[in-house]
Amino acid sequence: MQQSAFIARCPYEIGDKVNITFYEGVAVIGGPITASTAEVVITDILAVHSCKRQQVTFMYEINNTKVLHLVEWEAVNRGK
Repeated sequence: MQQSAFIARCPYEIGDKVNITFYEGVAVIGGPITASTAEVVITDILAVHSCKRQQVTFMYEINNTKVLHLVEWEAVNRGK
């Protein structure tokens, strides 16, 4: 078995309130406020480490219910 370690900085903390908008099936932060925008509380943070890519991504539990990968609005705009 391979051993791997990582150091990563999460942009959010547990208890932070953020506005998310569901845009084309993706939870987006920092986008335009629409009818589908909701303020949520981050209740847990998961660090997902890829050994192959040597990359860490974060997933967030919101309102003690759903675990989501949150995407910044700028990343959505670049993808178009």
